[in-house]
Amino acid sequence: MNRLVVLLLAGIMLVSAVSAEKQIVIGAIIDESGDTTSYAPGIETAINLAASDLNDYYKKVNKTTTVVIKKESSDGTSESAAKAAENLVSEGAQIIVGPTTSEELSGCLPILSREKILSINPSSSIKLAIPGDQVIRLCPGDLSLVNAIASYNTVITGTIPQKTVVVSRGDLYGLDLSEKVKSITQVSDTVIYSPRTRDFTSTLEKLNSSVSSLIDTYGEKNVCVFAISIDEISDLLAQASAYPNLRKIQWSGMDGVALNPTILKNDTAAQFAYDTHLATISFNVAQPEDSNYWKVYDKIQATTDGHQPCIYEILPYDEVVMAARILENNASTLEDTLKIVDILGNNMYGATGWLKLDKNGDREHGDYYFYLPQKGADGTIKWVPCFAYLDGLNTTIPLIRVNNTLLEKTLAA
Repeated sequence: MNRLVVLLLAGIMLVSAVSAEKQIVIGAIIDESGDTTSYAPGIETAINLAASDLNDYYKKVNKTTTVVIKKESSDGTSESAAKAAENLVSEGAQIIVGPTTSEELSGCLPILSREKILSINPSSSIKLAIPGDQVIRLCPGDLSLVNAIASYNTVITGTIPQKTVVVSRGDLYGLDLSEKVKSITQVSDTVIYSPRTRDFTSTLEKLNSSVSSLIDTYGEKNVCVFAISIDEISDLLAQASAYPNLRKIQWSGMDGVALNPTILKNDTAAQFAYDTHLATISFNVAQPEDSNYWKVYDKIQATTDGHQPCIYEILPYDEVVMAARILENNASTLEDTLKIVDILGNNMYGATGWLKLDKNGDREHGDYYFYLPQKGADGTIKWVPCFAYLDGLNTTIPLIRVNNTLLEKTLAA
């Protein structure tokens, strides 16, 4: 009888231990066939690394918690992202990491609202910055991006062209930012093309016409093209190389252009970017050499094609970790979840730095780096950070004789 009691107690304890195990289910939307496909391998690597690190941590502290990642792909459209979100909900996802673009996120919003679950992502369109909604964005809002460009322009006023022609994709990301650019530079014309465009003949005819007219009036040194693109930028640049006037002027690019690996993989596009001194901007927070930032950075380089990872490939690591920290607290309502998010944002320091959020759920602080394509001794073109906008000081500094890990690691590569 005593042995039977012992066995029963042991069985009860085993059932209790099993029932005490907690499974955190995080969904991920990854664009694998749209205009941010070049980021997909890096994003997946960062997500997998975060989940592995979290599960290792739980084991070390004897916590019966496991992170499970459910992944769904999109094609970069709002419709495909909405379907991916629906699938993740049906698979039990408690928080969704991603999607990458504002256009995709706009498609997910009805599902997030209906299910009262969060998306943690890098989208930055001001039209999606709504206080108290289900969107947490670990990138600063577009206004911070505009302030950084304005500061950069001020620092190098003597070399900034007076007249700008914007060439932009015609989605939420492109249309919103093309309007923002008008507030900080003299935009003479805006040429819009459809997302997923690969033949830019008609776009470049319009662009070349506007640029040629401006060159005739102001001179080639006073004319600039500002590109708001993503992966299609390599085709745009390669095809633009056939137009002599488009090669004579300086080009600039928004964050979807900065460090974009498709440019360097296309020899014609890379040479055009080099010849036109393509200056691009991207949010980034360069961390000390021993930080998780470089752990993620190096892992992405090792498991992909070896390109320089951009911030949008590294951010998913922090997105997954923040999602897990939120779900650890077992909030029962969306309101309670958002309170936890606010507390975490004020106190959490991730691979990409301090994750403090503003009232809209956007990252409150973040520096910006300006990259230029430069040739190494072997003639290979790579992206080199040349200027940094320091958010806390609202100023832009050249990265010359400055102790900056991002620059040092880039030059050492």
